[in-house]
Amino acid sequence: MNNVTLVIIPGPGARSVSLPENSTLSDLICQENLHGRDIIVNGSGVPANSYSDTLVPNGAEIFATGSVKGNVDQITLVIIPGPGARSVSISAGMSLADLACQENLHGRDIIVNGTGVPASSWNSTPVTAGSEIFATGSVKGNHNG
Repeated sequence: MNNVTLVIIPGPGARSVSLPENSTLSDLICQENLHGRDIIVNGSGVPANSYSDTLVPNGAEIFATGSVKGNVDQITLVIIPGPGARSVSISAGMSLADLACQENLHGRDIIVNGTGVPASSWNSTPVTAGSEIFATGSVKGNHNG
């Protein structure tokens, strides 16, 4: 396990967090629900497009700050079956995998602006502002018989 100091501003401030070895910043963001925040590791800002490639070093001091740059946008997320359509905030550099983590969409089929995206492509598929994303439960055999 790696132990880091996580400072969330605005938020609860500093605390210790444990992560499995070889965890990336994307793993930390998902585990601690830090979506839409700017991340600073040991004093250096990390661009959002590097989160999935950046390993979290043991003993690191990590700041997760609220954006002051306006880099949060909106999409329409439609969850069927579920609560239906709503607006969801996304951050710059967010992938479908990040969205699935943030919104607990695991095990659903994802359709972005009318095109289905296989789960194997979620990490490499960016989520862009203004998109309409459907997350559907399977209808192919979820009946009793």
